Amino acid sequence: MDKVSDDVKQQVDQLKEWANRQPNLPKDIEDAILLQFLHSCYYDLDKSKVTLELFCGIRSSSPELFTNRDPSSPPMKKALQILNLAHYEIPGRRFVWIWQLNDPSLENYDYVQDAKVFMLTTDSWLLSDKKLEEDDMVIMDVKDISLKFITKFNVSVAKKLSKYQEDAMPIRLKQIHIVNAPPFVDKLYALLKPFMKQEITNMIHFHTPNSQTLYDFVKKEDLPSDYGGTRKSMVEFNKDAMELLESRKEILSDDNLWRVEKKSKNKNEFSSDVGSFRTLAID
Repeated sequence: MDKVSDDVKQQVDQLKEWANRQPNLPKDIEDAILLQFLHSCYYDLDKSKVTLELFCGIRSSSPELFTNRDPSSPPMKKALQILNLAHYEIPGRRFVWIWQLNDPSLENYDYVQDAKVFMLTTDSWLLSDKKLEEDDMVIMDVKDISLKFITKFNVSVAKKLSKYQEDAMPIRLKQIHIVNAPPFVDKLYALLKPFMKQEITNMIHFHTPNSQTLYDFVKKEDLPSDYGGTRKSMVEFNKDAMELLESRKEILSDDNLWRVEKKSKNKNEFSSDVGSFRTLAID
């Protein structure tokens, strides 16, 4: 982890002391994790508290996404086999996150399992991050997406996933790129857009197959070879991701990882009741 100033160390201690007093938060969260929350919130202590509580609260309220996550279990292996994932740093302390689906028929695709894989892999990267990024860029390759996706969609999970990605993850999300976007992408986007804040929709950029518009946002050489860059292929990046999952298997398989134990007493705070998001009106 990056070296930090004495002032930041003091903030980490303050956040930890506060978290340990909250009945609805896990005790003794690692300093490195708390630092990532502070950094993602630009060292605003109050905002870091809100983000951390939401991070843990959503996890507690979503057992379908955060339990039974052993990467070697048949359901998880099946979900992982149709994805290529990448997470790496490029110049400027920018981090690139890439999700690539490899299931043309969508026969093996399961929206809930895909969301579960997202949570699992981002947890593994969160546990292993050694640097504090200036911004994060997400690239989603939808080359194998078809209108059949609509039959796989789960509204409840989509709401939770969007809230988690937008407001709970300790990252500095700046751009979202949808590459190899099909002509009907507007129909699929219409399913997801209602769950997104305007701030997030403003970050989204669509790129049609064989276009070069992605290079307007990230240098070509900083992309995997699959996209004309000089970085490793997505298959190689995915191998790294799977090795990381295996190395963190024990902690990632813990159903209580960063999960809330009790309901908050503050009615204005995030409710950790299973299936209930007071601030989101999720049924």
